[in-house]
Amino acid sequence: MDQRAFRRTMRTLESRYPTDRWTVGMSVFEVLVSTILSQSTTVVNERRGLQDLRCRVGALTPERLADQPVEKIARAIWHAGLARQKAPRIRATAAAIRDRWGGHIERILALPTERARAELTALPGVGPKTADVVLAMAGRHPTFPVDTHIARIAHRWELTRHKDYESIRAALERWTPPDKRTTWHLAIIAHGRALCKARRPRCLECPVRRDCDWFRRTPSQRGRPRSRPRHAPTKG
Repeated sequence: MDQRAFRRTMRTLESRYPTDRWTVGMSVFEVLVSTILSQSTTVVNERRGLQDLRCRVGALTPERLADQPVEKIARAIWHAGLARQKAPRIRATAAAIRDRWGGHIERILALPTERARAELTALPGVGPKTADVVLAMAGRHPTFPVDTHIARIAHRWELTRHKDYESIRAALERWTPPDKRTTWHLAIIAHGRALCKARRPRCLECPVRRDCDWFRRTPSQRGRPRSRPRHAPTKG
Protein backbone atom coordinates (compact mmCIF):
# COMPACT_ATOMS: atom_id res chain seq x y z
CA MET A 1 0.00 0.00 0.00
CA ASP A 2 1.42 3.38 -0.94
CA GLN A 3 0.85 6.59 1.00
CA ARG A 4 -1.98 7.79 -1.21
CA ALA A 5 -3.83 4.48 -0.79
CA PHE A 6 -3.17 4.55 2.96
CA ARG A 7 -4.71 7.98 3.37
CA ARG A 8 -7.66 7.01 1.20
CA THR A 9 -8.12 3.88 3.29
CA MET A 10 -7.96 5.79 6.55
CA ARG A 11 -10.50 8.39 5.42
CA THR A 12 -12.87 5.52 4.64
CA LEU A 13 -12.33 3.88 8.03
CA GLU A 14 -12.61 7.19 9.84
CA SER A 15 -16.03 7.77 8.30
CA ARG A 16 -17.15 4.19 8.96
CA TYR A 17 -16.23 3.91 12.63
CA PRO A 18 -17.34 6.63 15.04
CA THR A 19 -14.47 7.77 17.24
CA ASP A 20 -14.65 5.98 20.60
CA ARG A 21 -13.15 8.46 23.06
CA TRP A 22 -13.18 5.98 25.91
CA THR A 23 -11.31 8.40 28.17
CA VAL A 24 -14.18 10.88 28.46
CA GLY A 25 -14.77 11.68 32.14
CA MET A 26 -11.58 9.96 33.28
CA SER A 27 -8.63 11.58 35.03
CA VAL A 28 -5.16 11.19 33.54
CA PHE A 29 -4.23 8.79 36.34
CA GLU A 30 -7.36 6.71 35.67
CA VAL A 31 -6.37 6.49 32.00
CA LEU A 32 -2.99 5.14 33.08
CA VAL A 33 -4.51 2.58 35.46
CA SER A 34 -7.05 1.56 32.82
CA THR A 35 -4.30 1.01 30.27
CA ILE A 36 -2.32 -1.17 32.67
CA LEU A 37 -5.48 -3.19 33.35
CA SER A 38 -6.12 -3.60 29.60
CA GLN A 39 -2.97 -5.67 29.08
CA SER A 40 -3.81 -9.21 27.92
CA THR A 41 -7.55 -8.91 28.46
CA THR A 42 -10.75 -7.74 26.77
CA VAL A 43 -12.22 -4.25 26.87
CA VAL A 44 -15.20 -5.54 28.86
CA ASN A 45 -13.01 -7.16 31.52
CA GLU A 46 -10.69 -4.16 31.73
CA ARG A 47 -13.60 -1.77 32.30
CA ARG A 48 -15.14 -4.08 34.88
CA GLY A 49 -11.82 -4.27 36.70
CA LEU A 50 -11.53 -0.47 36.74
CA GLN A 51 -15.07 -0.06 38.03
CA ASP A 52 -14.54 -2.66 40.75
CA LEU A 53 -11.34 -0.89 41.77
CA ARG A 54 -13.25 2.38 42.12
CA CYS A 55 -15.89 0.64 44.24
CA ARG A 56 -13.31 -0.92 46.56
CA VAL A 57 -10.93 2.02 46.87
CA GLY A 58 -12.95 5.13 46.08
CA ALA A 59 -11.53 7.97 44.01
CA LEU A 60 -8.50 6.68 42.12
CA THR A 61 -5.53 8.89 42.95
CA PRO A 62 -1.82 8.07 43.21
CA GLU A 63 -1.86 8.83 46.94
CA ARG A 64 -4.81 6.57 47.66
CA LEU A 65 -3.64 3.61 45.56
CA ALA A 66 -0.07 3.85 46.84
CA ASP A 67 -1.39 3.29 50.38
CA GLN A 68 -3.51 0.26 49.51
CA PRO A 69 -2.32 -3.30 50.21
CA VAL A 70 -1.42 -5.13 47.02
CA GLU A 71 -3.82 -7.95 47.92
CA LYS A 72 -6.73 -5.52 48.16
CA ILE A 73 -5.96 -4.10 44.72
CA ALA A 74 -5.60 -7.62 43.30
CA ARG A 75 -9.00 -8.68 44.67
CA ALA A 76 -10.60 -5.56 43.20
CA ILE A 77 -9.18 -6.01 39.68
CA TRP A 78 -9.42 -9.77 39.30
CA HIS A 79 -11.95 -9.47 36.46
CA ALA A 80 -9.24 -7.84 34.34
CA GLY A 81 -7.03 -10.93 34.63
CA LEU A 82 -3.41 -11.32 35.75
CA ALA A 83 -4.36 -9.51 38.94
CA ARG A 84 -1.33 -10.71 40.89
CA GLN A 85 0.96 -9.22 38.24
CA LYS A 86 -0.98 -6.03 37.62
CA ALA A 87 -1.74 -5.10 41.25
CA PRO A 88 1.89 -4.56 42.32
CA ARG A 89 2.57 -2.62 39.11
CA ILE A 90 -0.36 -0.31 39.76
CA ARG A 91 0.66 0.25 43.37
CA ALA A 92 4.33 0.85 42.49
CA THR A 93 3.39 3.24 39.68
CA ALA A 94 1.07 5.16 42.00
CA ALA A 95 3.83 5.43 44.61
CA ALA A 96 6.33 6.65 42.00
CA ILE A 97 3.95 9.35 40.78
CA ARG A 98 3.28 10.39 44.37
CA ASP A 99 6.95 10.51 45.31
CA ARG A 100 8.50 11.90 42.12
CA TRP A 101 5.71 14.12 40.83
CA GLY A 102 3.79 15.09 43.95
CA GLY A 103 0.85 12.96 42.85
CA HIS A 104 0.38 15.00 39.66
CA ILE A 105 0.89 12.89 36.54
CA GLU A 106 -0.33 15.91 34.58
CA ARG A 107 3.11 17.42 35.10
CA ILE A 108 4.57 14.67 32.96
CA LEU A 109 2.12 15.30 30.14
CA ALA A 110 3.02 19.00 30.17
CA LEU A 111 6.54 18.07 29.00
CA PRO A 112 7.56 17.81 25.32
CA THR A 113 6.46 14.50 23.82
CA GLU A 114 9.76 12.61 23.85
CA ARG A 115 10.64 13.77 27.37
CA ALA A 116 7.15 12.89 28.60
CA ARG A 117 7.43 9.47 27.00
CA ALA A 118 10.76 8.86 28.71
CA GLU A 119 9.36 9.89 32.10
CA LEU A 120 6.32 7.66 31.71
CA THR A 121 8.34 4.61 30.70
CA ALA A 122 10.57 5.21 33.73
CA LEU A 123 7.56 4.43 35.95
CA PRO A 124 7.27 0.84 37.22
CA GLY A 125 5.14 -1.31 34.95
CA VAL A 126 4.77 1.32 32.20
CA GLY A 127 6.04 0.18 28.81
CA PRO A 128 6.09 2.01 25.47
CA LYS A 129 2.52 1.08 24.51
CA THR A 130 1.06 2.16 27.84
CA ALA A 131 3.01 5.42 27.68
CA ASP A 132 1.84 6.14 24.14
CA VAL A 133 -1.80 5.47 25.02
CA VAL A 134 -1.63 7.89 27.95
CA LEU A 135 0.18 10.50 25.85
CA ALA A 136 -2.31 10.27 22.99
CA MET A 137 -5.57 9.74 24.83
CA ALA A 138 -5.01 11.85 27.94
CA GLY A 139 -2.40 14.37 26.84
CA ARG A 140 -3.18 14.91 23.15
CA HIS A 141 0.42 14.23 22.21
CA PRO A 142 0.91 13.15 18.56
CA THR A 143 1.90 9.54 19.28
CA PHE A 144 0.47 6.48 17.52
CA PRO A 145 -0.02 3.67 20.07
CA VAL A 146 0.24 0.16 18.62
CA ASP A 147 -1.87 -2.70 19.93
CA THR A 148 -2.28 -6.20 18.49
CA HIS A 149 -4.98 -5.08 16.02
CA ILE A 150 -2.84 -2.24 14.70
CA ALA A 151 0.28 -4.41 14.42
CA ARG A 152 -1.65 -7.06 12.50
CA ILE A 153 -3.21 -4.58 10.08
CA ALA A 154 0.04 -2.67 9.55
CA HIS A 155 1.61 -5.92 8.36
CA ARG A 156 -1.35 -6.85 6.18
CA TRP A 157 -1.14 -3.44 4.53
CA GLU A 158 2.65 -3.82 4.25
CA LEU A 159 3.31 -0.49 5.97
CA THR A 160 6.39 -2.08 7.56
CA ARG A 161 8.15 -5.43 7.55
CA HIS A 162 9.38 -5.08 11.11
CA LYS A 163 7.54 -6.68 14.01
CA ASP A 164 8.89 -4.82 17.03
CA TYR A 165 6.76 -2.15 18.68
CA GLU A 166 9.01 0.83 18.02
CA SER A 167 9.42 0.10 14.31
CA ILE A 168 5.67 -0.24 13.76
CA ARG A 169 4.95 2.93 15.73
CA ALA A 170 7.59 4.89 13.82
CA ALA A 171 6.23 3.67 10.47
CA LEU A 172 2.65 4.66 11.33
CA GLU A 173 3.78 8.07 12.56
CA ARG A 174 5.62 8.63 9.28
CA TRP A 175 2.48 7.74 7.33
CA THR A 176 0.00 9.69 9.45
CA PRO A 177 -0.40 13.48 9.91
CA PRO A 178 0.13 14.37 13.60
CA ASP A 179 -3.41 15.73 14.00
CA LYS A 180 -4.88 12.42 12.74
CA ARG A 181 -2.87 9.95 14.80
CA THR A 182 -5.31 9.46 17.68
CA THR A 183 -8.37 9.29 15.41
CA TRP A 184 -6.74 6.84 13.00
CA HIS A 185 -5.36 4.77 15.87
CA LEU A 186 -8.93 4.31 17.15
CA ALA A 187 -10.30 3.66 13.64
CA ILE A 188 -7.80 0.87 12.93
CA ILE A 189 -8.58 -0.77 16.29
CA ALA A 190 -12.30 -0.65 15.51
CA HIS A 191 -11.65 -2.15 12.07
CA GLY A 192 -9.54 -4.92 13.58
CA ARG A 193 -12.28 -5.81 16.02
CA ALA A 194 -15.10 -5.65 13.49
CA LEU A 195 -13.70 -7.09 10.25
CA CYS A 196 -9.92 -7.46 9.99
CA LYS A 197 -9.72 -10.15 12.62
CA ALA A 198 -6.71 -12.33 13.33
CA ARG A 199 -8.66 -15.45 12.40
CA ARG A 200 -11.18 -15.63 9.58
CA PRO A 201 -11.10 -11.94 8.62
CA ARG A 202 -14.29 -10.83 6.92
CA CYS A 203 -12.54 -9.59 3.78
CA LEU A 204 -15.59 -9.60 1.51
CA GLU A 205 -17.31 -7.14 3.87
CA CYS A 206 -14.26 -4.89 4.11
CA PRO A 207 -14.71 -1.43 2.54
CA VAL A 208 -10.96 -1.00 1.95
CA ARG A 209 -10.06 -4.45 0.65
CA ARG A 210 -9.07 -3.18 -2.81
CA ASP A 211 -6.15 -1.28 -1.32
CA CYS A 212 -5.15 -4.10 1.05
CA ASP A 213 -1.97 -5.93 0.05
CA TRP A 214 -2.92 -8.97 2.13
CA PHE A 215 -6.30 -9.25 0.37
CA ARG A 216 -4.69 -9.02 -3.05
CA ARG A 217 -2.30 -11.89 -2.37
CA THR A 218 -4.81 -14.06 -0.47
CA PRO A 219 -7.70 -16.00 -2.05
CA SER A 220 -10.84 -13.98 -1.49
CA GLN A 221 -12.63 -17.10 -0.29
CA ARG A 222 -10.66 -16.77 2.91
CA GLY A 223 -13.06 -14.06 3.95
CA ARG A 224 -16.17 -16.12 3.28
CA PRO A 225 -18.07 -17.72 6.16
CA ARG A 226 -17.42 -21.44 6.19
CA SER A 227 -20.45 -23.53 5.32
CA ARG A 228 -21.79 -25.75 8.08
CA PRO A 229 -21.75 -29.51 7.44
CA ARG A 230 -25.25 -30.69 6.64
CA HIS A 231 -25.68 -32.80 9.77
CA ALA A 232 -23.44 -30.90 12.13
CA PRO A 233 -24.97 -30.21 15.54
CA THR A 234 -25.86 -26.62 16.26
CA LYS A 235 -25.13 -24.72 19.44
CA GLY A 236 -27.54 -22.52 21.33
